[in-house]
Amino acid sequence: MKRKEGSFLILLSLVLLLTGCWDKKEVEERSYVMAIGLDLPTGLDIEKEQAIDVTFQFSNPKLNIKGASSSGGSELKEIVSLTAPDLVTARNMANSFVTREISFTHNKVLIVSEDLAKTETFYRLLSTAFKDREVRREMSIIVTEGKASEFIAKNKPEMMIRPHRYYQFLIDRATETGLVPESTINRFFAITDGDADLFLAMYGSYNKNTNAGFQDEDQYTAGQVPKKGGNPVQLIGSAVFKEGKMIGKLSGEETRIARLLDNTANIRDLFSSFPDPLDKRYKIAVRIRKTNKNKIEVKLRNGPPKINVTYPLDMKILSIPSMINYAENLENQKKLKLALEEKLKENAEKLIEKTQREFKTEPFYWSLYVRPLFSTVKEYEEWDWNNKRYPFADVHITVDLNITGFGKQFGESEIEKVID
Repeated sequence: MKRKEGSFLILLSLVLLLTGCWDKKEVEERSYVMAIGLDLPTGLDIEKEQAIDVTFQFSNPKLNIKGASSSGGSELKEIVSLTAPDLVTARNMANSFVTREISFTHNKVLIVSEDLAKTETFYRLLSTAFKDREVRREMSIIVTEGKASEFIAKNKPEMMIRPHRYYQFLIDRATETGLVPESTINRFFAITDGDADLFLAMYGSYNKNTNAGFQDEDQYTAGQVPKKGGNPVQLIGSAVFKEGKMIGKLSGEETRIARLLDNTANIRDLFSSFPDPLDKRYKIAVRIRKTNKNKIEVKLRNGPPKINVTYPLDMKILSIPSMINYAENLENQKKLKLALEEKLKENAEKLIEKTQREFKTEPFYWSLYVRPLFSTVKEYEEWDWNNKRYPFADVHITVDLNITGFGKQFGESEIEKVID
């Protein structure tokens, strides 16, 4: 009898497991959002009335099926905009004209206009939406120079068969090169609620600004890159947030330096150029990799704290247009290594000075090395790292550069013989 009772209980528990699909939804019953845009509402004062313009860009789920295509040349995606109290209620409001249930489960990008990012409303709205179970923590934040709705509308990835994959490819590659920071919602709240560091968000633009002129490859911000044709959308540089509100911008070069000085950042492929130390008319193209963590030492003193930062870099020389022999000439190698280290140190010091003077705190997550120096949280908060201490800190930068190679071809061509 005991065995029968045990078997019956086991079978009963198995039956309960079969009820797990009661709330399932088929793919064709849902409209999957691939991008969300947030703008300030036109004609409304957000300080007196809670309102926001929300833009949804939907993906066609049929495009996931092999061999499927849009019929009659119809659009592969649909874009709708509406004004709502917040992001969560906007989803239900949109279902008044969108026939399928709107889902955020596959959305990985939140596009915010610069005007909205500079208000306190942005943090309030995002913290409320973050409680929704479908808002993913790994969703990336992009701050755009103009309206988010226009950024989405003008974004035309012509070479992408499946537009719902476009944003993920764009974000993955841009963060790998270091031209934009990793700016997930999870990182935004971790840094903002810590109240000690600056949060960097990806900066994008659809406007074409031709006044910037020619610069090095990473000295632009979005909208300044001189180009013709292709997708009008650009993604380079970062928007700087302090206490949940945007307070400034960094160029692509400054963003790269900030990420190199941050031990929590990950850069895979960083291609850059530097002036040739032996012939200023030319620039040397290099590939930089960061294989080890930075060594960061913070020393508390009666006056401003002292910060010693050593960051190791592996660099491969890719091209030398001056055709000076650096690979075989050891004396030239020493001059090249010294010049590159000095340039990297100079760039880092300029960015640190800018953050101390303009932002009054840092985007390098150095507070992680300051907090263990205090015995209590209250003691650390009273010391006030980001407003009273960091702006006056004595920061020393050391670059430990290791040149790993000179490309596939060891020697340089003899241009004099060719010209002769």
